[in-house]
Amino acid sequence: MATKIIVYTKNNCPNCMHVKFGLEAAKMEFEERNIEEKEEYRKEFDAYGYTAAPVTVFPSGNVLAGFERKEFEGELGF
Repeated sequence: MATKIIVYTKNNCPNCMHVKFGLEAAKMEFEERNIEEKEEYRKEFDAYGYTAAPVTVFPSGNVLAGFERKEFEGELGF
């Protein structure tokens, strides 16, 4: 299980930018893992069974695919 938020991203991905911006605005520490730049990250991403980025893995074990503001607010306790 992750000990901090992990965001799997791709280059030129608008929803990836929304996720990163939202986490930064909420002052949440996270690690970005670009699946187009490192094969290891691509394999981790594939193991979750999703086909599109972003995929966000929370320390709780919850995983959110894409970007839906209300889902993120709920996960972050807002």
